[in-house]
Amino acid sequence: MKPWMLPWLFPVGLLGAVVFVAVFNGFAALLLVPLAWIVLPVVWRIANPPGDDPDADVHYWRLPRTPR
Repeated sequence: MKPWMLPWLFPVGLLGAVVFVAVFNGFAALLLVPLAWIVLPVVWRIANPPGDDPDADVHYWRLPRTPR
């Protein structure tokens, strides 16, 4: 997850919850909670697959090594 996404999680999630309850009835939200516990980790793993390099998403200039 990128750091700029963190401040947007709560407002977007809250807006999604309000729209969901407005479109469906309040009891449908009770079905969404267990479903979210299953779906969100799966989506997280698909979006962020495990890799060998822990610094794979870090983009910075690397200076070439100069022979001594």
